Amino acid sequence: MAVKLYEWSLRRGGISRAEALEGAPGIGGSVADVSDALQELVELSLLRSSLSEPDVLLPVSPESAIAEVVNPIEVDIKKREQQVGGLKSQLLSLNALYFQSRQARNRREAIDVISDVKSVRSVLAKEARACSVEVFSAHPGIFSERAIERSLPQDLELLRRGVRMRTLYQHPVRVSSMMRDLLTRLASEGCEIRTCEEIPDRIVIFDREVAFIPDRMGSDGAVAVREPSTVDYLYRGLEQAWSTAVPFEDRSSSGIGYGAARSEMKRAIVRYLAEGAKDELIAHRLSISVRTCRRHIAEVMEELEASSRFQAGVLATRAGLLDDAAVSVAEASLSLSRR
Repeated sequence: MAVKLYEWSLRRGGISRAEALEGAPGIGGSVADVSDALQELVELSLLRSSLSEPDVLLPVSPESAIAEVVNPIEVDIKKREQQVGGLKSQLLSLNALYFQSRQARNRREAIDVISDVKSVRSVLAKEARACSVEVFSAHPGIFSERAIERSLPQDLELLRRGVRMRTLYQHPVRVSSMMRDLLTRLASEGCEIRTCEEIPDRIVIFDREVAFIPDRMGSDGAVAVREPSTVDYLYRGLEQAWSTAVPFEDRSSSGIGYGAARSEMKRAIVRYLAEGAKDELIAHRLSISVRTCRRHIAEVMEELEASSRFQAGVLATRAGLLDDAAVSVAEASLSLSRR
């Protein structure tokens, strides 16, 4: 409507408000539409009151309107950009002071014991919201359905903010349909996932500044560690475990099963057998059930054609499943068992 009214005013060389409203039907709009269009054209400086006849609105060229309406905005934008640049320089100059102060504060607040689960979740959520670079974590075992429901939205929010996420799990997550669904979803959003045979305990590190580990001194809480050297030590330990872990393949590239981690599981079982570990201990370390553990042990012994667990350790050497240190343990155990 504004364009039609502007064109009409150009043809007439000028219009009064009364004329415009009276000519509304001929322009093709209602009185209300024409009134709104008039107001819009005046605000855009495309119509301007005549000096000799204030009631008459004269059409103005778009270039003149730009000079009157747009140019002041552009000047203001440039002025604000200069202000922004100055403020950035001023604030960034305080960065060194901030990080020095934060390191000093972290040393003073090196360890914070959080005694209850509810508080742990609250603190973890707070750190996740503040995280801007990377979350690096390791999780033993299989998550419960409820744990997945709690963690997935937070993980997705981090990934969609561009935060790098690296997560280490144990090999059995590969054969858990629920965990595979979770990990496939996370991987599709950019999460880097690997699996290994054993994870001593859960650890979550945000931005290499704060690490959370379980409180094993009688509570269900956690310990937040902020001391820089300690966090760096924990981070490097996790980095080492990550470097030898097996990348997780999503369902589109491999079927259900251990996949590339199968040989790792076999080596782990043989090594524990060579050490004389009981089924319950092996199952605990590998985060599998005792029943599943015994099935794996039977499969390994059948494959190696071993008549005893100790013999399986020695025979595994010939199959290249054990390193020299594990071989020595296996041979010593076998020698003792013959006495």
